[in-house]
Amino acid sequence: MDGIKKGLWLAVFVFLWGGFPSVISGDINPNPPTFPVKLIFIHHSSGENLLTDYDGGLGLALRDNNYFVSDTNYGWGPDSIGDLTDIGHWWLWFQGPNSSTYLNALYSEGGRHSSYSRLGQNPGGPNEIIMFKSCFPNSHLDGHPDDPATIGTNHLRGEDCWSNHHSVANAKGIYNDLLSYFATRQDTLFIAVTAPPLCTNDTDARHAANARALNNWLVDEWLANYAFNNVAVFDFYNVLTSDGGNSNTNDANSPTGNHHRWWNGAIQHIQTEDRNTSSYPQDSWDSHPTTAGNQKATQEFIALLNAYYHCWNGTGDCPGGYSYNLAPIIDSFSADFTSGGVPSTVNFTCIAHDPDGTITEFRWDFSGNGQTDVITSQGITSHTYQSSGIFQVTCTVEDNSGATVQSPALTITVTRGKGSYIRR
Repeated sequence: MDGIKKGLWLAVFVFLWGGFPSVISGDINPNPPTFPVKLIFIHHSSGENLLTDYDGGLGLALRDNNYFVSDTNYGWGPDSIGDLTDIGHWWLWFQGPNSSTYLNALYSEGGRHSSYSRLGQNPGGPNEIIMFKSCFPNSHLDGHPDDPATIGTNHLRGEDCWSNHHSVANAKGIYNDLLSYFATRQDTLFIAVTAPPLCTNDTDARHAANARALNNWLVDEWLANYAFNNVAVFDFYNVLTSDGGNSNTNDANSPTGNHHRWWNGAIQHIQTEDRNTSSYPQDSWDSHPTTAGNQKATQEFIALLNAYYHCWNGTGDCPGGYSYNLAPIIDSFSADFTSGGVPSTVNFTCIAHDPDGTITEFRWDFSGNGQTDVITSQGITSHTYQSSGIFQVTCTVEDNSGATVQSPALTITVTRGKGSYIRR
Protein backbone atom coordinates (compact mmCIF):
# COMPACT_ATOMS: atom_id res chain seq x y z
CA MET A 1 0.00 0.00 0.00
CA ASP A 2 1.56 3.31 -1.01
CA GLY A 3 1.51 6.41 1.17
CA ILE A 4 -1.50 8.00 -0.58
CA LYS A 5 -3.66 4.86 -0.34
CA LYS A 6 -2.67 4.36 3.27
CA GLY A 7 -3.56 7.96 4.08
CA LEU A 8 -6.95 7.71 2.33
CA TRP A 9 -7.79 4.49 4.12
CA LEU A 10 -6.97 6.03 7.47
CA ALA A 11 -9.02 9.16 6.71
CA VAL A 12 -12.07 7.03 5.82
CA PHE A 13 -11.65 4.99 8.98
CA VAL A 14 -11.44 8.10 11.14
CA PHE A 15 -14.51 9.62 9.46
CA LEU A 16 -16.67 6.51 9.93
CA TRP A 17 -15.45 5.71 13.40
CA GLY A 18 -15.51 9.25 14.71
CA GLY A 19 -11.88 9.24 15.80
CA PHE A 20 -8.64 7.33 15.58
CA PRO A 21 -8.74 3.67 16.62
CA SER A 22 -7.49 3.16 20.16
CA VAL A 23 -4.55 1.06 19.02
CA ILE A 24 -2.99 4.11 17.38
CA SER A 25 -2.80 5.89 20.70
CA GLY A 26 -2.02 2.72 22.64
CA ASP A 27 1.26 1.33 23.90
CA ILE A 28 4.35 0.43 21.90
CA ASN A 29 3.48 -2.89 20.26
CA PRO A 30 6.21 -5.58 20.17
CA ASN A 31 3.89 -8.23 18.70
CA PRO A 32 4.09 -9.61 15.14
CA PRO A 33 2.10 -7.96 12.35
CA THR A 34 -1.39 -9.35 11.84
CA PHE A 35 -0.85 -9.92 8.11
CA PRO A 36 2.28 -10.99 6.19
CA VAL A 37 4.66 -8.10 5.52
CA LYS A 38 7.27 -8.14 2.76
CA LEU A 39 10.82 -7.42 3.92
CA ILE A 40 14.11 -7.38 2.01
CA PHE A 41 17.56 -7.51 3.61
CA ILE A 42 20.63 -6.07 1.84
CA HIS A 43 23.68 -7.89 3.24
CA HIS A 44 26.84 -9.90 2.66
CA SER A 45 28.44 -12.80 4.55
CA SER A 46 27.73 -11.78 8.15
CA GLY A 47 24.12 -11.03 7.18
CA GLU A 48 23.86 -14.39 5.47
CA ASN A 49 25.09 -16.13 8.62
CA LEU A 50 22.61 -14.13 10.67
CA LEU A 51 19.72 -15.26 8.42
CA THR A 52 20.67 -18.93 8.11
CA ASP A 53 18.52 -21.42 10.01
CA TYR A 54 21.48 -23.31 11.49
CA ASP A 55 23.35 -20.15 12.53
CA GLY A 56 21.62 -16.96 13.62
CA GLY A 57 18.13 -18.18 12.75
CA LEU A 58 16.91 -14.71 11.79
CA GLY A 59 15.09 -16.08 8.75
CA LEU A 60 13.12 -18.47 10.95
CA ALA A 61 12.33 -15.74 13.48
CA LEU A 62 11.16 -13.36 10.75
CA ARG A 63 9.01 -16.12 9.24
CA ASP A 64 7.46 -16.91 12.61
CA ASN A 65 6.69 -13.20 13.10
CA ASN A 66 4.80 -12.95 9.81
CA TYR A 67 7.46 -11.37 7.59
CA PHE A 68 7.98 -12.66 4.06
CA VAL A 69 11.73 -12.27 3.60
CA SER A 70 13.80 -11.78 0.46
CA ASP A 71 17.42 -10.67 0.30
CA THR A 72 20.26 -9.46 -1.88
CA ASN A 73 23.80 -10.78 -1.79
CA TYR A 74 27.00 -10.70 -3.84
CA GLY A 75 26.34 -10.24 -7.55
CA TRP A 76 22.71 -9.21 -7.13
CA GLY A 77 20.92 -6.63 -9.24
CA PRO A 78 21.66 -4.11 -11.99
CA ASP A 79 25.41 -3.42 -12.29
CA SER A 80 25.87 -6.11 -9.58
CA ILE A 81 25.03 -3.41 -7.04
CA GLY A 82 24.64 -6.23 -4.50
CA ASP A 83 28.44 -6.36 -4.32
CA LEU A 84 28.50 -2.86 -2.79
CA THR A 85 27.32 -2.60 0.81
CA ASP A 86 29.88 -0.36 2.52
CA ILE A 87 28.69 2.84 4.18
CA GLY A 88 29.83 4.99 1.25
CA HIS A 89 27.95 2.69 -1.13
CA TRP A 90 24.56 3.45 0.40
CA TRP A 91 24.70 6.79 -1.39
CA LEU A 92 24.80 4.87 -4.70
CA TRP A 93 21.79 2.75 -3.72
CA PHE A 94 19.55 5.57 -2.49
CA GLN A 95 20.85 8.84 -3.98
CA GLY A 96 23.30 8.14 -6.79
CA PRO A 97 22.74 8.68 -10.55
CA ASN A 98 21.48 5.11 -11.08
CA SER A 99 19.58 4.79 -7.80
CA SER A 100 16.15 4.62 -9.43
CA THR A 101 17.25 1.55 -11.40
CA TYR A 102 18.64 -0.16 -8.31
CA LEU A 103 15.64 0.72 -6.16
CA ASN A 104 13.07 -0.42 -8.70
CA ALA A 105 14.79 -3.81 -8.68
CA LEU A 106 15.00 -3.79 -4.89
CA TYR A 107 11.33 -3.03 -4.28
CA SER A 108 10.24 -5.76 -6.69
CA GLU A 109 12.75 -8.44 -5.61
CA GLY A 110 11.06 -11.56 -4.22
CA GLY A 111 13.89 -14.07 -4.43
CA ARG A 112 15.93 -15.83 -1.79
CA HIS A 113 19.69 -15.46 -2.34
CA SER A 114 20.83 -17.12 0.90
CA SER A 115 19.78 -20.26 2.76
CA TYR A 116 16.97 -19.58 5.24
CA SER A 117 13.35 -20.53 5.85
CA ARG A 118 10.54 -18.14 5.03
CA LEU A 119 6.77 -18.00 4.63
CA GLY A 120 5.50 -20.34 1.98
CA GLN A 121 3.49 -17.80 0.00
CA ASN A 122 4.56 -14.42 -1.33
CA PRO A 123 1.79 -11.97 -0.30
CA GLY A 124 2.46 -9.90 -3.42
CA GLY A 125 3.22 -6.24 -3.95
CA PRO A 126 6.50 -4.41 -3.37
CA ASN A 127 8.78 -4.89 -0.40
CA GLU A 128 7.49 -2.75 2.45
CA ILE A 129 10.54 -2.97 4.73
CA ILE A 130 14.14 -2.46 3.58
CA MET A 131 16.90 -3.56 5.96
CA PHE A 132 20.45 -2.62 5.00
CA LYS A 133 23.72 -3.53 6.71
CA SER A 134 27.40 -2.97 6.09
CA CYS A 135 29.98 -5.57 7.08
CA PHE A 136 32.55 -5.42 9.89
CA PRO A 137 35.43 -3.75 7.94
CA ASN A 138 33.26 -0.61 8.09
CA SER A 139 33.95 -0.47 11.84
CA HIS A 140 37.50 0.78 11.16
CA LEU A 141 36.83 4.52 10.93
CA ASP A 142 39.26 7.43 10.81
CA GLY A 143 38.68 10.82 12.40
CA HIS A 144 37.55 11.52 15.94
CA PRO A 145 34.49 10.36 17.93
CA ASP A 146 32.93 13.83 18.19
CA ASP A 147 33.47 14.94 14.58
CA PRO A 148 30.26 16.52 13.19
CA ALA A 149 28.64 15.18 10.04
CA THR A 150 30.13 16.34 6.74
CA ILE A 151 27.88 18.87 4.99
CA GLY A 152 28.02 19.41 1.23
CA THR A 153 30.69 17.63 -0.79
CA ASN A 154 31.37 14.25 0.76
CA HIS A 155 34.26 12.30 -0.74
CA LEU A 156 32.99 9.04 0.79
CA ARG A 157 30.00 8.96 -1.60
CA GLY A 158 30.34 5.81 -3.67
CA GLU A 159 33.60 4.83 -1.96
CA ASP A 160 34.33 1.60 -0.08
CA CYS A 161 35.50 1.23 3.51
CA TRP A 162 39.16 1.07 2.44
CA SER A 163 38.95 4.65 1.19
CA ASN A 164 41.02 7.37 2.84
CA HIS A 165 37.69 9.18 3.24
CA HIS A 166 36.13 6.49 5.44
CA SER A 167 35.78 8.62 8.57
CA VAL A 168 33.31 9.38 11.34
CA ALA A 169 32.34 12.73 9.81
CA ASN A 170 31.86 11.39 6.29
CA ALA A 171 29.94 8.32 7.46
CA LYS A 172 27.54 10.57 9.38
CA GLY A 173 27.18 12.69 6.24
CA ILE A 174 26.28 9.62 4.17
CA TYR A 175 23.56 8.59 6.60
CA ASN A 176 22.21 12.15 6.58
CA ASP A 177 22.13 12.03 2.77
CA LEU A 178 19.85 9.00 2.93
CA LEU A 179 17.18 10.77 4.95
CA SER A 180 16.25 13.06 2.08
CA TYR A 181 15.31 9.99 0.03
CA PHE A 182 13.66 8.12 2.92
CA ALA A 183 11.41 11.13 3.54
CA THR A 184 10.00 10.73 0.02
CA ARG A 185 9.07 7.07 0.63
CA GLN A 186 6.95 7.07 3.74
CA ASP A 187 5.23 3.98 2.34
CA THR A 188 8.44 2.08 3.15
CA LEU A 189 10.07 1.31 6.50
CA PHE A 190 13.87 1.54 6.40
CA ILE A 191 15.93 -0.29 9.05
CA ALA A 192 19.60 0.67 9.27
CA VAL A 193 21.55 -2.21 10.85
CA THR A 194 24.91 -1.06 12.20
CA ALA A 195 28.08 -2.78 11.04
CA PRO A 196 29.37 -5.53 13.35
CA PRO A 197 32.46 -4.79 15.46
CA LEU A 198 35.92 -5.99 14.50
CA CYS A 199 37.84 -8.52 16.56
CA THR A 200 40.68 -7.14 18.68
CA ASN A 201 43.43 -8.16 16.25
CA ASP A 202 41.71 -6.41 13.33
CA THR A 203 41.59 -2.91 14.80
CA ASP A 204 43.01 -0.65 17.51
CA ALA A 205 41.57 1.39 20.36
CA ARG A 206 41.25 4.63 18.39
CA HIS A 207 39.42 3.18 15.40
CA ALA A 208 37.23 1.00 17.62
CA ALA A 209 36.23 4.05 19.69
CA ASN A 210 35.28 5.81 16.46
CA ALA A 211 33.01 2.90 15.53
CA ARG A 212 31.34 3.07 18.92
CA ALA A 213 30.81 6.82 18.52
CA LEU A 214 29.27 6.49 15.04
CA ASN A 215 26.80 3.84 16.16
CA ASN A 216 25.84 5.76 19.30
CA TRP A 217 25.18 8.74 17.04
CA LEU A 218 22.95 6.66 14.78
CA VAL A 219 20.84 5.59 17.75
CA ASP A 220 20.87 8.90 19.63
CA GLU A 221 21.09 11.72 17.15
CA TRP A 222 20.63 10.69 13.52
CA LEU A 223 16.83 10.76 13.61
CA ALA A 224 16.42 13.48 16.25
CA ASN A 225 15.19 16.02 13.70
CA TYR A 226 13.66 13.59 11.21
CA ALA A 227 9.95 14.29 10.98
CA PHE A 228 8.61 10.84 10.01
CA ASN A 229 8.30 7.35 11.50
CA ASN A 230 9.64 5.29 8.60
CA VAL A 231 13.30 4.99 9.64
CA ALA A 232 14.75 3.03 12.56
CA VAL A 233 18.11 1.65 13.73
CA PHE A 234 19.18 -1.73 15.09
CA ASP A 235 22.57 -1.53 16.83
CA PHE A 236 24.01 -4.90 15.79
CA TYR A 237 27.43 -3.49 16.77
CA ASN A 238 26.52 -2.89 20.41
CA VAL A 239 24.77 -6.25 20.76
CA LEU A 240 27.97 -8.03 19.73
CA THR A 241 30.23 -6.32 22.29
CA SER A 242 29.29 -8.37 25.37
CA ASP A 243 28.91 -12.11 25.89
CA GLY A 244 27.96 -14.68 28.50
CA GLY A 245 31.52 -15.65 29.39
CA ASN A 246 32.98 -16.62 26.02
CA SER A 247 32.36 -16.20 22.30
CA ASN A 248 30.15 -19.31 22.17
CA THR A 249 27.85 -18.22 25.00
CA ASN A 250 25.67 -15.15 24.68
CA ASP A 251 24.09 -12.89 27.28
CA ALA A 252 20.78 -12.23 25.53
CA ASN A 253 18.75 -12.59 28.74
CA SER A 254 21.17 -10.90 31.10
CA PRO A 255 20.20 -7.64 32.86
CA THR A 256 23.80 -6.50 32.35
CA GLY A 257 25.94 -6.32 29.25
CA ASN A 258 25.52 -4.46 25.96
CA HIS A 259 22.11 -4.73 24.35
CA HIS A 260 19.55 -3.23 21.97
CA ARG A 261 16.25 -4.91 22.71
CA TRP A 262 12.73 -4.90 24.05
CA TRP A 263 13.24 -5.26 27.79
CA ASN A 264 10.79 -4.94 30.68
CA GLY A 265 8.17 -3.27 28.49
CA ALA A 266 10.43 -0.68 26.86
CA ILE A 267 13.09 -0.30 24.20
CA GLN A 268 16.49 -0.55 25.85
CA HIS A 269 19.84 0.48 24.37
CA ILE A 270 22.41 -0.09 27.08
CA GLN A 271 26.14 -0.59 27.57
CA THR A 272 27.46 -1.84 30.90
CA GLU A 273 30.59 -3.52 29.52
CA ASP A 274 33.33 -1.18 28.35
CA ARG A 275 34.28 -2.93 25.13
CA ASN A 276 34.49 -1.64 21.55
CA THR A 277 35.55 -4.84 19.81
CA SER A 278 33.73 -8.08 19.08
CA SER A 279 32.86 -10.45 21.90
CA TYR A 280 31.94 -13.13 19.33
CA PRO A 281 34.81 -13.50 16.83
CA GLN A 282 35.11 -16.81 15.00
CA ASP A 283 38.75 -16.81 16.07
CA SER A 284 41.41 -14.25 16.96
CA TRP A 285 41.66 -13.10 13.32
CA ASP A 286 38.13 -13.63 12.02
CA SER A 287 35.55 -10.96 12.86
CA HIS A 288 32.56 -12.92 11.54
CA PRO A 289 30.24 -13.33 14.56
CA THR A 290 29.81 -16.79 16.04
CA THR A 291 26.46 -18.55 16.12
CA ALA A 292 26.00 -17.44 19.75
CA GLY A 293 26.42 -13.79 18.80
CA ASN A 294 24.09 -14.07 15.83
CA GLN A 295 21.45 -15.80 17.94
CA LYS A 296 21.67 -13.02 20.54
CA ALA A 297 21.14 -10.46 17.77
CA THR A 298 18.13 -12.36 16.42
CA GLN A 299 16.53 -12.61 19.83
CA GLU A 300 17.02 -8.91 20.56
CA PHE A 301 16.03 -7.66 17.12
CA ILE A 302 12.66 -9.30 16.51
CA ALA A 303 10.55 -7.47 19.11
CA LEU A 304 12.27 -4.20 18.15
CA LEU A 305 11.36 -4.75 14.50
CA ASN A 306 7.76 -5.43 15.48
CA ALA A 307 7.66 -2.21 17.52
CA TYR A 308 9.18 -0.22 14.66
CA TYR A 309 6.71 -1.76 12.21
CA HIS A 310 3.66 -0.92 14.33
CA CYS A 311 4.95 2.62 14.91
CA TRP A 312 5.29 3.14 11.16
CA ASN A 313 2.03 1.37 10.32
CA GLY A 314 -0.03 3.25 12.91
CA THR A 315 -0.90 0.12 14.89
CA GLY A 316 1.16 1.01 17.94
CA ASP A 317 2.84 3.91 19.66
CA CYS A 318 6.26 5.16 18.59
CA PRO A 319 9.28 5.13 20.89
CA GLY A 320 9.49 8.92 20.67
CA GLY A 321 13.24 8.84 20.95
CA TYR A 322 15.34 7.51 23.77
CA SER A 323 18.74 8.50 25.05
CA TYR A 324 21.79 6.32 24.94
CA ASN A 325 22.97 6.36 28.54
CA LEU A 326 25.86 4.33 29.81
CA ALA A 327 24.71 2.30 32.79
CA PRO A 328 26.73 2.26 36.01
CA ILE A 329 29.51 -0.31 36.22
CA ILE A 330 29.88 -2.45 39.34
CA ASP A 331 33.57 -2.86 40.17
CA SER A 332 33.09 -5.27 43.09
CA PHE A 333 30.39 -6.69 45.35
CA SER A 334 31.45 -8.37 48.58
CA ALA A 335 30.44 -9.37 52.11
CA ASP A 336 32.68 -9.36 55.17
CA PHE A 337 31.77 -13.03 55.63
CA THR A 338 29.48 -15.44 53.81
CA SER A 339 28.73 -18.11 56.41
CA GLY A 340 27.95 -18.04 60.12
CA GLY A 341 25.52 -19.08 62.81
CA VAL A 342 22.20 -17.63 63.96
CA PRO A 343 22.02 -14.70 64.45
CA SER A 344 24.56 -13.09 62.10
CA THR A 345 24.94 -9.53 60.89
CA VAL A 346 26.70 -9.32 57.53
CA ASN A 347 28.20 -6.11 56.15
CA PHE A 348 27.95 -5.69 52.37
CA THR A 349 29.99 -3.41 50.10
CA CYS A 350 29.11 -2.58 46.50
CA ILE A 351 31.72 -0.47 44.71
CA ALA A 352 30.53 1.09 41.45
CA HIS A 353 31.12 4.03 39.13
CA ASP A 354 29.09 5.71 36.39
CA PRO A 355 30.83 6.56 33.08
CA ASP A 356 28.55 9.45 32.07
CA GLY A 357 26.69 10.64 35.16
CA THR A 358 26.27 10.10 38.88
CA ILE A 359 25.04 7.16 40.92
CA THR A 360 21.83 7.99 42.76
CA GLU A 361 21.00 4.82 44.70
CA PHE A 362 21.92 1.29 45.64
CA ARG A 363 19.09 -1.26 45.98
CA TRP A 364 19.83 -4.33 48.07
CA ASP A 365 17.66 -7.38 47.52
CA PHE A 366 17.59 -9.82 50.44
CA SER A 367 14.97 -12.06 48.84
CA GLY A 368 14.08 -15.17 50.76
CA ASN A 369 14.82 -13.70 54.17
CA GLY A 370 11.48 -12.02 54.74
CA GLN A 371 12.67 -8.50 53.93
CA THR A 372 11.92 -6.16 51.05
CA ASP A 373 14.57 -4.20 49.19
CA VAL A 374 16.73 -1.77 51.12
CA ILE A 375 17.73 1.46 49.35
CA THR A 376 20.87 3.40 50.30
CA SER A 377 22.70 6.35 48.81
CA GLN A 378 26.09 4.76 49.45
CA GLY A 379 27.38 1.35 48.51
CA ILE A 380 27.37 -0.09 52.02
CA THR A 381 24.71 -1.73 54.15
CA SER A 382 24.27 -4.53 56.67
CA HIS A 383 21.68 -7.23 57.18
CA THR A 384 20.96 -9.44 60.17
CA TYR A 385 20.00 -13.06 59.57
CA GLN A 386 17.77 -14.37 62.38
CA SER A 387 17.14 -17.83 60.92
CA SER A 388 19.21 -20.52 59.28
CA GLY A 389 19.25 -21.13 55.56
CA ILE A 390 21.00 -20.35 52.30
CA PHE A 391 20.22 -16.85 51.04
CA GLN A 392 20.90 -14.84 47.87
CA VAL A 393 21.80 -11.15 47.91
CA THR A 394 22.11 -8.76 44.96
CA CYS A 395 22.93 -5.08 44.61
CA THR A 396 21.31 -2.96 41.87
CA VAL A 397 22.92 0.40 41.09
CA GLU A 398 20.96 3.21 39.41
CA ASP A 399 22.29 6.46 37.94
CA ASN A 400 20.75 9.88 37.38
CA SER A 401 19.49 8.86 33.91
CA GLY A 402 17.60 5.86 35.28
CA ALA A 403 20.04 3.31 33.83
CA THR A 404 20.64 0.36 36.14
CA VAL A 405 22.98 -2.58 36.53
CA GLN A 406 22.58 -5.57 38.84
CA SER A 407 25.41 -7.47 40.50
CA PRO A 408 25.79 -11.24 40.41
CA ALA A 409 24.21 -12.83 43.51
CA LEU A 410 26.21 -13.48 46.66
CA THR A 411 25.32 -16.61 48.63
CA ILE A 412 25.08 -16.28 52.42
CA THR A 413 24.90 -19.50 54.43
CA VAL A 414 23.51 -19.27 57.98
CA THR A 415 23.66 -22.32 60.25
CA ARG A 416 22.02 -23.13 63.59
CA GLY A 417 25.30 -22.67 65.45
CA LYS A 418 26.33 -19.68 67.52
CA GLY A 419 26.21 -16.51 65.46
CA SER A 420 28.21 -13.31 65.29
CA TYR A 421 25.41 -10.84 65.91
CA ILE A 422 27.60 -7.75 65.53
CA ARG A 423 30.55 -8.13 63.25
CA ARG A 424 32.29 -4.94 62.25
